[in-house]
Amino acid sequence: MRRWLGEAGRWLIRLMVLMGMMLLAHVAWGNLELYRQRVERAERLRQAIATEQIRATRLAEQARYVRSEEFVARWARVEAGMIRPYETPYRLERIPSPPTPYPTPTPTLQPWQAWWMQIRGR
Repeated sequence: MRRWLGEAGRWLIRLMVLMGMMLLAHVAWGNLELYRQRVERAERLRQAIATEQIRATRLAEQARYVRSEEFVARWARVEAGMIRPYETPYRLERIPSPPTPYPTPTPTLQPWQAWWMQIRGR
């Protein structure tokens, strides 16, 4: 077989092997990039799942509180203004504060007035 191929044939085979290895390296690099993107997406999804689990826990706690007697009693008193029998309601109102007076503007001195005051020692 060596005699049949000759020197040019051997170089051609080497070139083809080299091109095949380059093609394999290119495909492997593309697959590596795809794998990296999938790992990043999986991490983002894990973080989103953890966030949503915390949110679901908070919503469940809030739903449990809304169904409680404590919430109903508080809502009835504060929001609806209801009272229990034999209670006297009191409503406190804020007294409006007097308006704040505007500060008296200080006159801006002209340069010659500032010099004159410096000369006179004021």
